[in-house]
Amino acid sequence: MMGLKREQRKADGLPVPRRLAALLAAARAALWWEHFWPAIAPALGTLGLFVALALLDVLPILPGWLHGLSLGALIAGFFFLAWRGLRSLQTPNAEQSRRRLEIDSGLDHRPLAGLDDTLAAGAADRGSAALWALHRQRLRDRLARLKVRWPRAGLAAVDPFALRAALGLTLVIGTVIGYGDFAGRLERALRPDWGALAMAPPAGLDVWVNPPAYTGLPPLFLDTDRDGQGGGSEGEAAAIELPVGSTVLAQVQGGRGVPNLIAGDTVMPFKAVTLDAYKISMVPESGDFLRVEQGGRDLASWPMSIIPDTIPSIEYLSAPGRSERAALKLEYLAQDDYGLTRISGEIRRLDNPGAEPLVIDLPLPGIGLRDAESLSFHDLTPHPWAGLAVEIQLVAEDALGQRGESEWVRTVLPERIFNHPVARALVELRKQLTLDPDARLPVVRALGEIYDRPDHYFNDVVVALSLRSAERRLIHDRTAAAVPQVQQILWDTALHLEEGELATAERDLRDIQKQLMDALARGAEDAEIDRLMEEMRAALDRFLEALADRLRDQMAQGAEPQPLPPDMQSLQSEDLQRLLDRAQEMARSGARDAARDLLAQLQNMLENLRADPFAQGMNERSREAMRMMEDMDSLMRRQQELLDRSFERAQREGQREDQGEPEAGDSRRESRDDARGQEALRRELGDMMRQLGEALGDIPGTLGRAERAMREARDALEGGESSDAVGPQTRALDQLQQGMQDMADRFMEAMGAGAPPGMGQIGAQPGTGQDPLGRQQGRSGFEALEGVRIPEEMELRRAREILDELRRRRGEQARPPVELDYIDRLLKQF
Repeated sequence: MMGLKREQRKADGLPVPRRLAALLAAARAALWWEHFWPAIAPALGTLGLFVALALLDVLPILPGWLHGLSLGALIAGFFFLAWRGLRSLQTPNAEQSRRRLEIDSGLDHRPLAGLDDTLAAGAADRGSAALWALHRQRLRDRLARLKVRWPRAGLAAVDPFALRAALGLTLVIGTVIGYGDFAGRLERALRPDWGALAMAPPAGLDVWVNPPAYTGLPPLFLDTDRDGQGGGSEGEAAAIELPVGSTVLAQVQGGRGVPNLIAGDTVMPFKAVTLDAYKISMVPESGDFLRVEQGGRDLASWPMSIIPDTIPSIEYLSAPGRSERAALKLEYLAQDDYGLTRISGEIRRLDNPGAEPLVIDLPLPGIGLRDAESLSFHDLTPHPWAGLAVEIQLVAEDALGQRGESEWVRTVLPERIFNHPVARALVELRKQLTLDPDARLPVVRALGEIYDRPDHYFNDVVVALSLRSAERRLIHDRTAAAVPQVQQILWDTALHLEEGELATAERDLRDIQKQLMDALARGAEDAEIDRLMEEMRAALDRFLEALADRLRDQMAQGAEPQPLPPDMQSLQSEDLQRLLDRAQEMARSGARDAARDLLAQLQNMLENLRADPFAQGMNERSREAMRMMEDMDSLMRRQQELLDRSFERAQREGQREDQGEPEAGDSRRESRDDARGQEALRRELGDMMRQLGEALGDIPGTLGRAERAMREARDALEGGESSDAVGPQTRALDQLQQGMQDMADRFMEAMGAGAPPGMGQIGAQPGTGQDPLGRQQGRSGFEALEGVRIPEEMELRRAREILDELRRRRGEQARPPVELDYIDRLLKQF
């Protein structure tokens, strides 16, 4: 009996009341959601329709009254449908919740109702109590399977045509289109244009055109005073010409509705800035007319013509040539409708057309020039292609990157002529690497042979180190970059052997000339121009000093002068500084075109400068001195030939020795023949020394040392040792050159003047009245410049005043942006 009561108390207190309460609450929430969502769905659909229309910016394009009516209908519909739905909404009771839980759990016979049942009678009967406990146990087992399914929206009942899908798709499209402008679109949708219901103020229209900056054209303001024919008049109106890429800017104040800008078939609506102000920016690409309309009426229209940007043209004014200083001379005429931005030359090898072309930039004589005629010089002698047959095409480019090309013209790139045998050998090896970069082994062997004979290059440590560096790099560096590096080493070494300081001074002068011309062309700051001018002065002084030494050497060798063209002019040393000062002053005053012309004329003169000694206008004594100098020069040339033959035989003998081959008899015969020639030269030198002693009373010691070196060379050649003869022959040639210089100095002193007869300045040509640059005597200073107009002082002052006024106006930020932009364009020209 006590066990039955315990079982009955356990059955009366079911262990699941907390879980059952949670499930009943979930069932009630599901029922509430299923009742709420269909009730509120029509109102939410109306709200979604408004949002979709706002994102698509549909409402603002409607007339104001229709916009307001549509907005009011949407708002009224939303509140009405929301009120109707909420009013019909009922809260589920406990019975409905319990029944929803039973249905979701798949329980029949409403078992949850049995939770409230009690044993009405027979509680004292043990059999009845046992049956009641069994019934309660079965209820517990069924309650363990209770669950609540997810609520169902039930929208099909209120939206049988599935309009909700179309609305959702429209919202997605509107979100993509209106991304980034959500707030603005919603604001425009909620603000109808009620002003359209009242009398609209007359529309004010401003239209102007900004051509592309590279055209250099000012902004164009269009006439909008004529009703409906902004650019017209009675009869046919002249079309406005718009360069391709021009921007049309317009603004409308007042009027009714959103205006449109129409260019050909392109229609673009204005953007609202304020309630009744609109702006637009458009780049017309085609069409014959430009129109602005508002509310179905034309505010203004203009006939229009889009002007295409033509391709630049360029042509040779003369065939590519060689200057007196072995520079490539290119003279061209280029044209473009709005201005040139770059001139270049493409060079292709004739023996290897597939090789990467060499591209060189040619200087432009100004910024944005429509017509450019220029003569430029380019030192390509250090390039591996120097001396090769090539073809050259000139290319002109404009701001749009369009290219105009000239015809291909064939020529041979200028190369420097070397007299020193080792320098010539190095340049030849350099050229072999150009023709066949993979054939390194012969070049390595040749470099080793030259390195092993230091007496051939006067035991110069710099040359020895350069030779060894080039040799090792070819052996150990197998990359393609090694060959150009070795070629540069060989070139620098050859220059060092041949010319020393003059080559360096000439290269520095060309470099600073190019930098200065480029700086003037791109409108560099005055500080940069001043710095480059000072560097130009220093480089010019070094070049003239080195050139003076060369002039003296050539005069000592008795070289015949070569008359310069009659139109060549030059400046004296003091005039050069005045010229640079004037060019610097013109650049500061804004006359940079004149400064460039002045410097281009100077560059032309320097490129055609020649070290010509005097040769005429001399007295008998001078002629005798010149004859002796010419004889000495002839002797030097023959000594040079003997040295070259000995050098070549020494190289052949070295190759045979390396390969273990026996000594060739022909080499010994050639050596003995040259020994006889060397002895003849030695005796001729002795005769010349006696004549010189009679004329001057003294013999330069350098000639005596040359005679002794010739004797050593003769002895070596008689023994068949060509390699041993190279050193004495080199010393003999060097002493002969110094002897000629000493002879020239002695002749000058004997004539009682510090310069040769007829030479009024360094390198002047007697009889011709020309100096090394070719200027006629009696003309000095800026008279020597032909074809260059030097601005007068008043013009320079006026240019400075204009420049200062433009800078002052540019600093006034209150001026219209269009005017400031135009001032910037003008300042770039200075």
